[in-house]
Amino acid sequence: MSKSKLKIRTTFLALTVCIGAVLSSHAQKELRAVNQERSIDLTIEVNAPVEKVWDQWATKEGISKFFAPSSRIELKPLGHFDIYFFPSAPEGQRGAEENLILGVQEKQMLSFTWDAPAKWPEIRKQRTFVTVRFHALGENTTKVTLTHTGWGSGGDWDVVRAYFQTAWGETVLPFLKYSLEVRPVDWTDFPKNLPTGLKPAARN
Repeated sequence: MSKSKLKIRTTFLALTVCIGAVLSSHAQKELRAVNQERSIDLTIEVNAPVEKVWDQWATKEGISKFFAPSSRIELKPLGHFDIYFFPSAPEGQRGAEENLILGVQEKQMLSFTWDAPAKWPEIRKQRTFVTVRFHALGENTTKVTLTHTGWGSGGDWDVVRAYFQTAWGETVLPFLKYSLEVRPVDWTDFPKNLPTGLKPAARN
């Protein structure tokens, strides 16, 4: 093989490897972007022992202190995890209804299905998935992480996802922290007595 042909071949191979590396890197970045886009990832630190933070999420009594005035909790796989923001409303309009617990690891992890508010009926027919993890940072400090995934894309899917980004990050997780560090949320004359001005959860 002549030197000129060898040089051309070597240059072509090097260019092929370079293009492949660029495309691979681009594909990986695109995949990461898609995964991040379709997931809500939040974290908040609570000045309370992990046992108390767990009880807030895993019991009906705890739920009433920060999440909603009433609930139906069966702490087992495929047990009920229904959160009633409007307990006296007709069935189907009380809040998060007919949801199921998917996994339980005591004081470490709780996962469950989740539905959209009734004002988005087509999305409400389907279910997304929430995982809450509990990390003891010390005797009286707990880090809580929340991941909400299972989203479709376009139309009302994007609207509902944006809604929950705000609902979890600016209401539910801050209310959790407030309920353990200050006092339980007061649900009387809802929503008049709800706490305001709380610091939002951090985005991961």
